[in-house]
Amino acid sequence: MIQNVVISVSEIIICFYLLIHRILPFTLPTKRYRILFFLLITLATLSSLGNAFFVYLYSHFITNNTFSFYKSCTVGLNNVYLSIHFALAYWFATNFVQNVREQSKAELQKSILEKSILEAELSSLKNQINPHFFYNSLNFLYAQALPVSRRLSDSVMLLSEMMRYTIKENDAEGKVPLEQEVKYIQNYFAIQQMQFGENLQLQIDIIGNINYRRIHPLTLSPFIENALKNGDLSSAEQPIKVLIETQENDLFLTIIYLRKKGIKESEVYDDLIEIRRKLYIVYFNNHVVKFEHSENIHKIFLKLSL
Repeated sequence: MIQNVVISVSEIIICFYLLIHRILPFTLPTKRYRILFFLLITLATLSSLGNAFFVYLYSHFITNNTFSFYKSCTVGLNNVYLSIHFALAYWFATNFVQNVREQSKAELQKSILEKSILEAELSSLKNQINPHFFYNSLNFLYAQALPVSRRLSDSVMLLSEMMRYTIKENDAEGKVPLEQEVKYIQNYFAIQQMQFGENLQLQIDIIGNINYRRIHPLTLSPFIENALKNGDLSSAEQPIKVLIETQENDLFLTIIYLRKKGIKESEVYDDLIEIRRKLYIVYFNNHVVKFEHSENIHKIFLKLSL
């Protein structure tokens, strides 16, 4: 009697394993019900014959008990029947739990994205305080400053060009020519250079063709501004280095700078994490941002699919 229980339990375990890991994953997700039915019939047949075979061996060579082929096949069918019930219950339960988890995760991600978009829209509305008024006012100031000081008028002109870039209408995808984004950064550097003079140690290099490529406006500038905010501007040994490089449809931005004394590392990364969060709203997974540091040297790496 014990040997029959051992054979049945072993048979149920084997059938359960085959159903969970082989048969059901192959048939149910793809709705191959005919193949499922054929495999179940095959499994039941093999299980019945296997049960009869092992019971016959045990009865004939060990106990010399009477062997019933019909009874052994019936037991084998019952084992398959139980295995199918257990396997289906386990399969649907695990898939239900997995679907609930995936749905909850998707809803959470959707909620975070919607909140981020709302924050971006609110921030945009706050910044749109009649920008054309400022742009026209800067042009007026430029005309007034031109007879007085060439340096002052050039500064006003640079600010005017930067303002015009920020209020310029974008294309249907919300993008602008990449060369305009680079020009905005160069104007920003020029104004900083006028302000700090020789105290601003800055090196910018552009590799590749920036023409005929488009980018969302003000994508690169936050990283530049972060470097000038937290970097040591006057270090001749370690100037702020900015490299903008294009390769086919990818853009690479690399910034290396020496952290300013008194600036905590956590403050730098808090700003960069916020910049990366806003970048995700626009480019989703089409970008890679990496932060590295060694002692007081910080390195920012951005890869962007244009």
